[in-house]
Amino acid sequence: MYASEKLMNFRWVAKVAATYSPYILSVKDLADQKLFSELAEIGQFTELAYTNTVPVQFLFEHLNPLMNPKLPLEGYNALEGSVLVSEFFGKVAHLHGYVAYRPKTKQLVVATSGTSTAIQAIQDLRTLWHRHKSRKGLVHSGFWQLYKGIRPFILEGIRKGFEEHKDIQELVITGHSMGAAVSYILLLDQILVSNDLIPADLPIKLVAFGAPRPGDANLSMYYQELIGAYRRKNGDDAFSEYLVKAYNDGVPALPPLFLGYRHFTLSPLYYDHLRLYHIPPRYSEYTSFHVDAEKSPEYPRGGHNYYNGRDQEKLLRRLGWLEKSLAKDDSCWEEAYLERVRKHSR
Repeated sequence: MYASEKLMNFRWVAKVAATYSPYILSVKDLADQKLFSELAEIGQFTELAYTNTVPVQFLFEHLNPLMNPKLPLEGYNALEGSVLVSEFFGKVAHLHGYVAYRPKTKQLVVATSGTSTAIQAIQDLRTLWHRHKSRKGLVHSGFWQLYKGIRPFILEGIRKGFEEHKDIQELVITGHSMGAAVSYILLLDQILVSNDLIPADLPIKLVAFGAPRPGDANLSMYYQELIGAYRRKNGDDAFSEYLVKAYNDGVPALPPLFLGYRHFTLSPLYYDHLRLYHIPPRYSEYTSFHVDAEKSPEYPRGGHNYYNGRDQEKLLRRLGWLEKSLAKDDSCWEEAYLERVRKHSR
């Protein structure tokens, strides 16, 4: 099951840096299946942001064949019918992301990649503080620089999305790992404070998988104040946020608490063996939890790249084969790709 695993899954960080909560999650904390399914579907868009070798435009233009058995997007059915609005690479560390319209749910989705290159990892390690422009707190300097590098492209993509699709009913901001931290900063810096970026009363949803801590306690409080103000103005259901942590994923334990870093979401979720649990607010900063439930044989070791019952590295591996197939003969890419699948299956 793990023989082909090459990416870091931060299990060792979970063992060294993460503290187990004294609270044991159980059946009374289970999230309902509808929420689990909804977040898993959005997670498909989140994972697609990691592809920076095959153009996202090609993927969206060829969704139907790419979702066939053994093809790269097999099982990624939530993408069906979706339309790419824009793709971008940031000015700092070439951070990748895209904006897409999902007609089935009438959502505009903004997805930002997590760390995928060494130069991006350097930004992750820049844990010195930067005073946020609101003067309300401190933000991780590396995440802030990455965000500034993609900010104009994200804003342009969001505006373009609303211009081209008049029936949008929800804006979804999503990311995995560092991309999740950048998503928080986008909300803090633009979405929750801008009066002209999105239509009035539009519901906003944040879905963050395996996010590191993006700022200090004061900035977290300011984020909560902005959410409260947005809900008072537009209704309690106008903003929903889901920070999902996972079994054996050490990234949410970083940067550590003793440096002053905090998460922004007060009621996160915990993914463990195909189940999703609500974490009580008083335990929101804990990264690891014991769960009073049977373990699933599906990816039993957990880790940073195993959210939503999927192996994210499998997707990236298949997209790598697709890139090579397109380079060989872009007119017969499907045949060339399947030959690579057969080769690697021997």
